[in-house]
Amino acid sequence: MTDTKSAKRHFVPSLGTRVFLVTSLLTALAVGVAVAVTSVLIRGIATNAARRSLESSASAQQSFQNLRYEQLKLMCKLFTADPHLDAYLAEAARDRDVRSILDLLTTRRSDLAFDFAIVLDTSGKVVARTDIPSASGQDLSQRPLIREAIRDLKEANGVWREGNRLYYAVAVPIAKGFDLIGFMAAGFGINELSAKEVSAVSGSDVAFVANDVAGPVVAASTLPAGLQQSLGAALAGRELGLSRALRAGQPMRETELSLDGEPWLALSSPLRDGSGKPVGGTVALASLGASLAAYRRIEQVLLLSGLAAVLFAPLLSFAFTRRTLGPVRRLVAATEAARQGNYDQRIAADRPDEVGKLARAFDELLSDLREKRDMETFVTELSRNLPEPAPMRTLLGAAQLRQVLLMGIELRGYARQALEADPQKTLDQLGAAMVYVESTVGAAGGEIQALVGHRVLVRFDRNRRSLAPLAAAAKILQLYAAWRDGIEAPAIAIAGGQVVAGPVTWGEQSELGLVGQPVQQLESLLREATSGDIVLSRDVYEELKEQFQRAGYLLAPRRGLVTPQPLYVLDPEIASRLANLEPTPGGEARLAHDGTSGGEIDQSAVLTLSGIPHGAIMGHRFQVLSVLGSGGMGVVYKARDRELDDLVALKMLRRDLWGDRGQLDRLKSELKLARKITHPNVVRTYDFGEIDGVPYISMEYVRGVTLRYMLDQSHRLPYSAGLRLAKQICAGLGAAHAVGVIHRDIKPANLILEPTGNAKLMDFGIARPVTRIDDDGQTRAGFIVGTPQYLAPEQLQGAEADTRADIYSVGLVLYEIFTGHLPFPAPTAMEVMIKQLKDEPPPLSSHWPEVPPGLEAAILRSLRKNPDERFRSVQDLQHELEGLSA
Repeated sequence: MTDTKSAKRHFVPSLGTRVFLVTSLLTALAVGVAVAVTSVLIRGIATNAARRSLESSASAQQSFQNLRYEQLKLMCKLFTADPHLDAYLAEAARDRDVRSILDLLTTRRSDLAFDFAIVLDTSGKVVARTDIPSASGQDLSQRPLIREAIRDLKEANGVWREGNRLYYAVAVPIAKGFDLIGFMAAGFGINELSAKEVSAVSGSDVAFVANDVAGPVVAASTLPAGLQQSLGAALAGRELGLSRALRAGQPMRETELSLDGEPWLALSSPLRDGSGKPVGGTVALASLGASLAAYRRIEQVLLLSGLAAVLFAPLLSFAFTRRTLGPVRRLVAATEAARQGNYDQRIAADRPDEVGKLARAFDELLSDLREKRDMETFVTELSRNLPEPAPMRTLLGAAQLRQVLLMGIELRGYARQALEADPQKTLDQLGAAMVYVESTVGAAGGEIQALVGHRVLVRFDRNRRSLAPLAAAAKILQLYAAWRDGIEAPAIAIAGGQVVAGPVTWGEQSELGLVGQPVQQLESLLREATSGDIVLSRDVYEELKEQFQRAGYLLAPRRGLVTPQPLYVLDPEIASRLANLEPTPGGEARLAHDGTSGGEIDQSAVLTLSGIPHGAIMGHRFQVLSVLGSGGMGVVYKARDRELDDLVALKMLRRDLWGDRGQLDRLKSELKLARKITHPNVVRTYDFGEIDGVPYISMEYVRGVTLRYMLDQSHRLPYSAGLRLAKQICAGLGAAHAVGVIHRDIKPANLILEPTGNAKLMDFGIARPVTRIDDDGQTRAGFIVGTPQYLAPEQLQGAEADTRADIYSVGLVLYEIFTGHLPFPAPTAMEVMIKQLKDEPPPLSSHWPEVPPGLEAAILRSLRKNPDERFRSVQDLQHELEGLSA
């Protein structure tokens, strides 16, 4: 029950469900935002349209007002230009009869269309007035318009107010010559007609407002009666900014009003009398509702479209999600199957989008996994019968007759030890003693030949007047005395002479044989020796007698108890002093205090590698564990590098293969480059050096089988395993070419496969075209080291090889991997070389009809005779192979 609740609490909807929900939510959100933004924009557009209409109305009103003033001034000038006007004024002043003036004004009114006209005398009193005929004698001198005209004796204009009625009015002087005879004022009424004229131009409604004691009063407007009353009520509110602006005579920018519940936009401008005092104002009005009406349909259509989108979006999202995530679901299923080890799936990757790229990448991954699985299975099957490395000595060379010095070291403490007490401890102590013995005699140029019981047989190549064996014997005894206190000191005997050395074979076994009189002498001398002594045969003493005499040490011969031959017993201290003497003219170099030879030991007779026993330590560094293989160039040992505490493959080279020093220097140069290669498909080369004058190469130790062994066992590789191997060969070779290393001897024997199926290229810098030095000292193309079946035509012709020669060799190896045949089979090397140079390789399909065309084309291109027609680089070949899948 608890697990069920926990599962519910941690329920996570599937990716498809989340995509569906998120897509639907985003669609609804987008539509809502679009509708809201559109509504805001529509309101802004309507407001801007209303604002432009109001600004147009204010401009039209100002133009209309100026036009009215100009018309009135012109009419007044026409009226005062009448020649009889002064007579009428004089008669009216004398007889107080204004009828003639009124008749004249009435007559002209029909012509000039003014709404009122007033004729005044020079003091500003009314002579005649059309709107109030009985106003004769009324003093209007303090009316702003009249006062400005009297004061400045020039034309004045402004708004004339009579009650709540407003007029555009002007006042002009009437003169006869240079004499002022009176003034005339005329005006046009500001009424609904005036408002309509302005509205017709601007497109907005117009209201003329007169300032009253109680507040602004609507004098005329284009508004319907109801809206006009609503406007009047709104203006009556003193808190309204528009009302305050009208009373103060200040222009008011756009402000919103509510008329009958509808939003309106208003803009006001003041109306002033002749003195500039505000008497009212013009209010331009624009209905926001009317402006928005044109856009309401757009808003409605958008809203309906948005609702439809919100309703249909989930359906479309569901269909889109299923279609889009279908390949993803298949990828998930394939991933689960691959996690269970099922790689035999093909993923459709025909889409160009990211999902298609993911599908292609996963399909390639499955192909790589299939290749890896098939390769591991194939290698594992072959490895079941793979023999273990032989922990035995490998013997090289034929029997030889040699002059040697033999040293016998009898570790007597182990002959008398209580063996039954702790057998393992006894063997451990013996092994530790052998370490001391091996390092000491090795530094002196000696080589351990055998360990029989508690006796060690050491060989030194004969070197006249050599004190190296004495030094080694003295140091062994000194070290033993210092570090092996409590165990009986060894006895050491040295004899010399001629021996026969070489491998002795019986059945399938082989052992080093050493036969001759010095061997028998050692046996006799050791029987006569006591612990801590160094016993010399007469032959050895006579050989070194001159050094003894020069140092002042003469040994008396002793008669042995068993052997009739005289023997010479040497104290270890005297032997040490003799070995550390400074060199004399014609004499031998001393043995340095660190135990290494101060002069070179003669190695002219060392032309082959002798057998190296299991556990032997070479050059104070490498402990031999087993033999991995041998060939014409030497022996490869599995060894432990004691300095690095790591396993290595140690290749000991035959010096007779490198006859001149120049070839050895070229080998060193190539190995310096080879050491730069760090790639999982290349066997690492660690170091190059010499042990006792014999060149060696230390390399990465790889446990596996060679491709040659695999092909011999299976004839050909499965396609998937072969394809993986081909890509690895190209990858490793590409890493080598990148640092300037050319292999020159790519063949199945130089490819090793680990149990994991990983392939590694071997023998970089070793298999290469060699040169010979002629008598004139010039270097020219010479003999070829390699297998003709896997060499490029230019190599067979002795030309200098480049990276394309390696590509040709790779093509030959791949041909054999996938078909089980070489393209140029022949019984002799010469016939193979002729075919390599002249014949075209047969198509792979002649051996394997099902070969993929892309693979066949890539391999045949690699096998073109002309290097320029091959792939330009091994990376190009690898790219072609990457396009294939298992």
